[in-house]
Formats: sequence, structure tokens, C-alpha cells
Amino acid sequence: MPDYPALFALAHEPFICLDREGRLAVVNQAAAQFLESTSAQLLGQSLADQVHPDDRERVSTGLKRANEDGITVELTCRLRCAGASYRAVTLRCGRDRSLELLVIAVRELTDLDELRHQRDDARRRLAAVFETMHDIVFTTDEHGVLNGVNRVPPGLTVAQTIGTPMLAFAAPEEQEPMRARYDEVRETGKLIAYETVAMYPDGRKENYASRLGPIMEGDRSIGVVLITRNVTQERQAEEAKRYAEQQLRDYMQQLERSNRELERFASVASHDLQEPLRKIQAFSDRLRDKFEEALADTGRDYLERIRSAAKRMQDLINDLLMFSRISAKEQAYAKVNLTKIAKSVLSDLEVRIEENEAEVKLGELPTIEADPVHMRQLLQNLIGNALKFTRPDVKPVVQVTWEPVPPAERGPDDPEMVKIHVTDNGIGIEPRHHDRIFSIFERLHGRGKYEGTGVGLAVCRKIVEQHRGYIKVASVPGEGTTFTILLPIRQPERSQRT
Repeated sequence: MPDYPALFALAHEPFICLDREGRLAVVNQAAAQFLESTSAQLLGQSLADQVHPDDRERVSTGLKRANEDGITVELTCRLRCAGASYRAVTLRCGRDRSLELLVIAVRELTDLDELRHQRDDARRRLAAVFETMHDIVFTTDEHGVLNGVNRVPPGLTVAQTIGTPMLAFAAPEEQEPMRARYDEVRETGKLIAYETVAMYPDGRKENYASRLGPIMEGDRSIGVVLITRNVTQERQAEEAKRYAEQQLRDYMQQLERSNRELERFASVASHDLQEPLRKIQAFSDRLRDKFEEALADTGRDYLERIRSAAKRMQDLINDLLMFSRISAKEQAYAKVNLTKIAKSVLSDLEVRIEENEAEVKLGELPTIEADPVHMRQLLQNLIGNALKFTRPDVKPVVQVTWEPVPPAERGPDDPEMVKIHVTDNGIGIEPRHHDRIFSIFERLHGRGKYEGTGVGLAVCRKIVEQHRGYIKVASVPGEGTTFTILLPIRQPERSQRT
């Protein structure tokens, strides 16, 4: 058996041995000199007391592994010397079962060792970054041949990348620009950012956003590093966005042309179309007043049909004019007391209410910022419809109420709003028609049964939308209908609306 105490004593390298409690059991002369103390002073002390506090947990874990697993462990730490100074060391630890001791060889880290340690640490960190980057990273030698890649592009293999000239992956039309960029980076040492088109072995081309920079050894470039990202989907999305924006601009231009044509039509309808219509009405009235007795029953029937058709045409033109003016009119917002507006509407509808023996229940309504003329049209159309579409032998009852819209029912950017309900007990509307009824000229019933042109609810929707609101309907056929209008209490400033 070797004489370990003699070997330790004669060794030029510092050696220490620890007992199971981690106390210094053997300290050779070289170790005592290194720690600037004597063996007698060091024996029995805990090694943990000699280790820098920041390194203790790591050293303790390593010593435990060497003790329990019987393996050799190498640790880097700082040991305390006399005068409370610390020296950087490497501890090489191994278990000696015959001595029941943990043998530790101590070697001081020189500046060169520290530099090597920093270099190795930097390499490990760089390798970790290299492997985990989302972008694809290529490196080349001084001849432009790929010698490193962190991940293989889709559709390629490692064998198809490593050892291949970088230019081989550029599309034919991109090879000369790529060569020029490569030469510029090698010659100037500058970083270049650009976009290019890569070509795969199957002929597929994709767009890449890239950065090309030099790999330097002193003042000499020994290769380049290429960091690239596939932006094909991004460019396709940008192209789709540009196409959609162009389509939207085209649509807006078409809409502006349509609005101008509608305005011109409104002008024509208000003058040129109504003039011959007034003549038809005037001469048919004269014909009835002067010659009705001379006409046979068939002639009187024809005359009444002419007058009825002229009246319907007049109503249709007036409703269409009203709809077009709502679309084109600049809103004149003011504080509007909806209770006063509703009472005025009921006054206008007084004859119809009496004829139908209807009951209209009007509660107190809120004051909001709105166009007063449009609010009057809105309430008159809705209350008028409720009085029109009634059930036989059922007393019509119409209720006009309101409530605030709770914050939970508003969007994060929606202003404070109110709900106005117009409820009736009339014939109701089938669910499949709920969207259709707001379209212009849509009628669910024949002209002989209910009067109207099919424009009223389209006007209501246009008014509500121009006030930044919503209109919806809930109905049970044979029981009644409720129209609910959501309107902002305050309208945004004009500059914010445009």
C-alpha cells in the first residue's frame, strides 16, 4: 500500500483531505503555504469556512457528489487565505475509501486559466444562443462555403447545406447581387441588411430578410455569418393588405359616385319627376269632378286606379327623397329632449290613434345629443308602424320606454348609451324576416292590406347608424313586436367623426 502521508508531504502541489464532516484532516506543506497558514492552524477547520460565501453552496453540492457517488469532481471557487484575501482555484476531488477521506488537489487559476475559462464560458453561451435562435444562422469559411448552421431550412438536409457554397441557395437572379454583398462584407468588414429570394432544390422560391456580417480574426476576415428569416408569409400578408386597401379605395370611390348619382336623382325626383305626376293628379281630379257622372262604372274604376297609382308614386318619391337626404345631410347635433319629441309625434298621429282606438303609453324619455328632425322621423316611423300593423279585434297598445345601457353591455370604446324601446301588441314579425325589414323597399305584406312603401324602417336604420347607434327587433308572431334603439348620450366631436 502506498505511503499516502509521505506522498502528500513531499508533493509540490497543494493537497488537503477532508473527513466525513468536511473538516480538514490532512494539509500538506504546499497547501499550508498556499493558504498562507500552518498545518496546525488549519487542521480541524471546516473547508466551508475557507470558501468564499458566494461559492459555498456550489462547492458543498460538488463535494457531496464526490463523497456519495465515488466520482471525481472538478470545481472552481475562491479560497480564503491569511489577511481575508481570496484566491481563485480549481479543486479536483476524489474519494479514497481506504483512508475514508476525501482527497482534494488544489491548483491556483492563473490569468491564462481564467482567460481560457472565460473563453469556454463564452463559447458555451454563444452555442446556446446559436442553437436557440428563431432565425436561421449560416457561417462560411473564407471561400464562401457553408461550415455551420443552427437549423436546416425546411426541405433541406444537413448534407445539402454544410460544404455547399452559400451562393447555391440564391435564386438565379439573386446570385450576382449576393456575390457583390459577400465581397463587400469581406472587404469592408461592414454589416449589410437586405432582402433576397432563396431557391430550394425543388425549384420553390421564398422571401428572406437577412443580415450579412464578417467573421474577423484580428484584422482579417475569415468568413461571413448570415442571419436570415423567412418572411414569405409576411410579404404575402402585406401584399394582401395592399390589395384589400386598394379594393377599399376603389369601393369608396364607387360609393362616392353612387352618392353623387343619388343626389342628382333626388334633384331630378324633386322637380322633373314630380311635375308630370302633379299633372296626372290634377287632370284626374278634374276628370272626376266634371265627368264622373258621365263615366260608366268601369271608367270610374279606371279613374280611381289612376289616382291611387299617382298617390302611391307620390308617396314613393317623397319617401325616397327623405331617405336620400338623410344619407347626404350633415348632422346638426343638439341636446334633444326625446319626451317632447315623442309628445309632438303623438299629436301628429292623434287622428290615427283615435281611429284605431289605440292606447299609447309614453314614459319619460332621456335627453341626448342628436338631430331633432331625425329623432322626430325615427319615433314617428316606429310608433306609426305600431299603429299600422295591428291585430283585428285586439285593442292596440303601444309603449315607449327607455333604460341606460349597462357598462357590461358596451364595448371598451363605446360611449355612454341609452336604450329606447317601442313595444306593441300587433301582428308580430317572423324571425326569418328580422334582417330583411330594414332594407329599402322591403314589404312583408301586400299593398292592399297595409299601406306604405317599404322605406320607413330603412330610414330608421339610416338615422340610427348616422347617430353611431344600433337598432334591433324582437318579435313573437301573433303577439307583438319590440324595436330597441341604442343611441349615444353624447356624440363625438366632428373632427373625431371624420
